[in-house]
Amino acid sequence: MRALAPAALLVAALVALWLAPPEKPLLGMSHDDFASGALGVSLLTWLLMSGLARAGTSGAARVFAGVALWALLGVVVVAAYAFRFEFAEIADRVMGELSPSDAHVGPSGEVVVRQRYGGEFIVPARINGRPVEMVFDTGASSVVLTAEDAAAAGLSFGPEDFAVGVTTANGQTTAAPARLDRVAVGNIVVRGVRALVARPGAMRQSLLGMSFLERLRSFGVEGGRLVLKAK
Repeated sequence: MRALAPAALLVAALVALWLAPPEKPLLGMSHDDFASGALGVSLLTWLLMSGLARAGTSGAARVFAGVALWALLGVVVVAAYAFRFEFAEIADRVMGELSPSDAHVGPSGEVVVRQRYGGEFIVPARINGRPVEMVFDTGASSVVLTAEDAAAAGLSFGPEDFAVGVTTANGQTTAAPARLDRVAVGNIVVRGVRALVARPGAMRQSLLGMSFLERLRSFGVEGGRLVLKAK
């Protein structure tokens, strides 16, 4: 009697395989996968019934509890696999918050920066060899440095140099034109980059604008990651 249910499952699976055309999936699976699954289910059914027979009435609850636990673990594994891309994106966002200045080089030499939860990309750059955190901004026609970041990079300007009108988040202001000897992000290095330097207090963070981005082979956002590729 113990083998009756597993045998019936196998017979039903064989009939389904016999009747279904080879190219038609069964329960969303190929015929090989369906046959393997049917064999596995039949084996599990036989083991369950054998366990119940040995355990008797008093031990049936323990057997069912064990089966339920393994079934739950199976569901968790399947769910983790099904949502692996979503989990990876969440992990990237968390890492972006914990290490906003982090950028890594991909297998093809591209530089990858994780997105912050606020939606922006904070790019760890080096201006003339000095570290500067910059906001990725395709709306900025050029690289724009705060006065503090410009000073740290060894640039100095007098009041008469701030003659270019610009619009920032704080409104209209003026900036000083500059040319940066070297802008590096990861292993990407661009020389002679046009830039603007904002007046002191006009901006809170420097912008990585198009005068740098247009010198790359490509740039874009892919799945919550900013990907920069050198020429």
